[in-house]
Amino acid sequence: MAFVVAAAAFAAGWLVGGRRTAVVADAPSGGATAFITEARCGAGICQSLWVGASADAAQRVQTLAGPSETAGEIAWTPDGSRVGFLINGFQLRVFDAHSGTNLGAINLIEPDASPSTRIARGVTFSGNGAAVTFDDCPRTHSGCRPAMAAIK
Repeated sequence: MAFVVAAAAFAAGWLVGGRRTAVVADAPSGGATAFITEARCGAGICQSLWVGASADAAQRVQTLAGPSETAGEIAWTPDGSRVGFLINGFQLRVFDAHSGTNLGAINLIEPDASPSTRIARGVTFSGNGAAVTFDDCPRTHSGCRPAMAAIK
């Protein structure tokens, strides 16, 4: 009986376990922060994207769809008005830093498989926030090349 109770408690703790912060990036102006949290969910590990004036005042702007979506990088516009999260190594999702409004998404690299054989790294917004530069890299070996994409 004690084993069954212990197993049930362990399973409940695993599913409801606390979240951990995986990536944090402060706005260049210092007036905002963005971060990615991870927590256990029914599908395994799920991530959430957060933006706010501080970690305590941040709001969740999106919860990713379990292990099929993962965020690994955060990029800010130089003025700190917008923030982008790199999803699955190829898609940039952009949010208004003050309201948390989803401003859209752009594939920096067109995925050719699941997972894509190429990924973006080192995403940086241009001075006016109208474009991003990044490295277009093979997922499994070296050989990155510079790339750029316009942001609407």
